[in-house]
Parts: sequence; C-alpha cells; structure tokens
Amino acid sequence: WVPVETPEDLVGPLFFIFNSEPLSCLFCSEKDHSIGVRPLLDKQLPTCEPDEVSFVFVGSRIAGGSDTISLKTFNGKYLASDKFGAITAEREAIGPQEEWRPIIKNDGIALQNAYDKFLSVDEIADGGYKLRADVETIGFCETWHVKCQARFRKKLKSTKKESKPISEFEIEQMYVLLKKYQTWGGGRIKTTKDDISELRKAKKEGNFSEALLDRREKVKADRYCK
Repeated sequence: WVPVETPEDLVGPLFFIFNSEPLSCLFCSEKDHSIGVRPLLDKQLPTCEPDEVSFVFVGSRIAGGSDTISLKTFNGKYLASDKFGAITAEREAIGPQEEWRPIIKNDGIALQNAYDKFLSVDEIADGGYKLRADVETIGFCETWHVKCQARFRKKLKSTKKESKPISEFEIEQMYVLLKKYQTWGGGRIKTTKDDISELRKAKKEGNFSEALLDRREKVKADRYCK
C-alpha cells in the first residue's frame, strides 16, 4: 500500500486513515454495515495497512463527472451522505448522494459531498469518533491520509505528442481525401521545400486545411480530366 499522490490514484482499492491518537481508519461494519472510524493496531502512518476487508473501499470515477468518484464498501454498497450530513452505505446504485469530490492538499485529502460539505471525524464524549458530512471548511478533522495498492497505480502518460514532418502529415491527409476518387502519380506525392514552407506558413496562420485542399488540386491526376 502506497500514499495516493494524484486523482488518478483514487481508482481501485483505497484505505482511508485519520491521523488520530492512535491512528484510525474509515470502515464499514460487518454486522450492521454502518460506517464509522476504527483504531488501527499499527500506529505508524508510513507502514500501516488494512488488515480487515471492512477497511477497504473501492474507488471509481463517476461517468460524466470528471472530478468525482464513488466509494464502494466490501459488501457492494456505496458510501453516501444526505443533505443533513448523515453518513450511510445502503445503496447498490450511484446517485448524487453517493458522489464525492476529492480535494488533494499537501497534508492529505478531503472528500466533498454533493452539498459542498466535507466528510469529517467528530470526537464524541466517550473518546470515540463519529462521522459527519456537514462541515463547510477543510481542517484537521476533514483531512484523510489515503493509500492505494501500488499495482493499481496508473502510470502518468506523457502528454508530449510525437511531431511528424509536415510532408508526412500532408501525405496522410491527402490520402484520406483522394483514395476513393483520384489517382495521383501512382500513389506518390512529391513535396518541394517551397511546398513545405507554404504548408508551415498556412498551419501557423490557421488555414492548414485550405492549404491542403489547394495542394490536392495541384497534384491530382484524374484520368477523366485533361
């Protein structure tokens, strides 16, 4: 189990730790399926791991909601919050109350519900903890340390795209335009330095497609046209 570092890590098995004394975690009761906070045997944040299935929640992206997730318990129900901040896990389908928006901060992660309130740990009189989701700001009690399984962590993909020579791009584009209707030099297109320079200029000025059409007119060799 490794610390969550990016929103992409919040997909798959998750372990939510609250930095109490001793450490505790979010869990779903195996008896009545209620949601609460339970102390952990391992008191060290870097090494603690879930030792019960009830400590693990499965995160999934909400379809159509790019920045929201759902959290499923071990028994297939979803973590939910109503407008009063009550926390339950009773439904097998996802609605607005089962949606959570993770807010990643330097010291942990906060979970915001559909009513713009945050999941919070409230200490009660007997020394225990109670969950609520009616807090409007993020503080210590709203901050969770979240771990995911290393094998589920998605590797960041490079956003850098390979750049092709403009002459190659021209060939690809013209082939699409001409292959059904034209014959053009036996499938060969010759581009001169001047042609490439003109296309570069057109791309920079925002009329690259028009320039490609002009090139098509220059190189096409329809057998019915003379």
